[in-house]
Amino acid sequence: MRQLYRLWPTVCVALAPGLASASVSTSCAASAMDVVVVGGGLAGLCATIEAAKRGAKVTIIDKEANLGGNSAKASSGMNGANTQAQRDQGITDSVEKFIEDTLSSGDGLAVVELVHTLAEQSRETHEWLKSLGLHLSDVVQLGGHSTARTHRFPPTPEGKPQPVGWTLVSGLRKILETELKDQVTIRTKSSFKELLIEDGRVMGLNFEHENGTEQLRGTVVLTAGGYANDHADSSLLDLHTPALAKLPTTNGPFATGDVIKALVKQEAGVKTTLMDKVQIHPTGFIEVKQPNFHTKFLAPEALRGSGGILLCHGKRFANELGRRDYLTEEMFKHCKPLFDKEENPLSAAMLLTEEAVEKYGSGAMGFYKFKGLVQDVGTVEAAAEAMGTSAEVLKKTLEDYNEAAERGQDKFGKKVFPVRFPSTAHLYVAFVTPTCFNVQKGTVGGIPRNRGRSALVTQTRTGIGLPSRPGVVPGVNGAACMAYYMERLGYDVIRKGASGQPLVTRIGLSKALGWPIPWSPFWASKSDRWTDVQGSPAPLHM
Repeated sequence: MRQLYRLWPTVCVALAPGLASASVSTSCAASAMDVVVVGGGLAGLCATIEAAKRGAKVTIIDKEANLGGNSAKASSGMNGANTQAQRDQGITDSVEKFIEDTLSSGDGLAVVELVHTLAEQSRETHEWLKSLGLHLSDVVQLGGHSTARTHRFPPTPEGKPQPVGWTLVSGLRKILETELKDQVTIRTKSSFKELLIEDGRVMGLNFEHENGTEQLRGTVVLTAGGYANDHADSSLLDLHTPALAKLPTTNGPFATGDVIKALVKQEAGVKTTLMDKVQIHPTGFIEVKQPNFHTKFLAPEALRGSGGILLCHGKRFANELGRRDYLTEEMFKHCKPLFDKEENPLSAAMLLTEEAVEKYGSGAMGFYKFKGLVQDVGTVEAAAEAMGTSAEVLKKTLEDYNEAAERGQDKFGKKVFPVRFPSTAHLYVAFVTPTCFNVQKGTVGGIPRNRGRSALVTQTRTGIGLPSRPGVVPGVNGAACMAYYMERLGYDVIRKGASGQPLVTRIGLSKALGWPIPWSPFWASKSDRWTDVQGSPAPLHM
């Protein structure tokens, strides 16, 4: 297996969180490895596990001090159709519905082939995770989905919350550090610099770390590239979508698109596409004490999926379970800056009942309250005061909502009402604003692949391309985000030798997080102020 890898090195692309360049010395130590994975988010972790379990020796590099990237922030769930968890809860779903929802959200930008792969392999992805001890058994319905399809981890028996992203990243990382420790080398604080190309073929890569520059040889898998927090002089946001560069973001400071920049700079024949398709998530938490702080905590899709409603001046303005692009557009139409102060960001209030909090997870809500993102207000009167509206207006809004819930549909087309708002309900209030998002995450543009699923590196003889999450290899996301989902965007990687037999099988980002919206993708430009690049019912929802 190792010899085969060395004989036929290639590049597999699957953009995840970006890797930045570091200024270090140029001393070079070369080593030969079968597979080199760039990026330690869910896509990279899954690719590493898949390759190592099939006999490859793998090195995974990440520019941060710890693996995880933006994937660790995901908090809503992972999509899947016809899963055991759905059947256990009596939920009727099908691959066909999943495909239909995804293509509908994609607004014509999704690649049908990739969408089919996403949906058709979603159940197997959940089974794969379950085999690793990661069982997402709680299922909810989120925006853009026609049924409950977004899977989450239930609280522990002690009531402790299990955030989807952090739990998945921790579980997969533990496998690398224990079961696969003899086959996997983890190199953190290590930044991708350039591909190593010899005689027109990709043979490995050069990377930088604290002590200098180093070379790794073998098959290269790129699972990094998010740029939703790129504000450097060479910002990809400023270059491709300057109107969005001023919006806050939920991405970590590492999401600066360094891998994409490095590949383009190297002039290795790499092409980019859909770089203007940056996902805008409608609900990033506003911390009232510092409303203009640029980096926001995400107010995940699951809060609305559990019953939260959105209000501007005490009135609803949209279907809370609609697509992200739709909700973002409606917020820009109907909402004003926080507390009507022009220096503050655009804001909507999110209102939740105690029942909704319990559905979402009271433990996680405790964190939001501790951070000052959610206020425990109690009564309708107190909620109205916190929002700066009249109690009479808010009471009328909630009465109308309850009546619509009884009818089964409201004037915005909402048909799923997770909770009611009785006059005696205990209430919670938060303020939210549209933010640049990367879900596994927020950017959908990246490096395309050809029909053979190879990265478009024209100078090289590549045999495979492993698109894992929208944002690295575009095409699965369309035009609108549906809900976070951690889906399988990987592919069976098969290289044919002279004998016609597969040399390498199923290495890849199979099982990587996709994106409908707890961590999913698909957005499309709707105005000069926002662009929804995520559009499918996705893999992992933020």
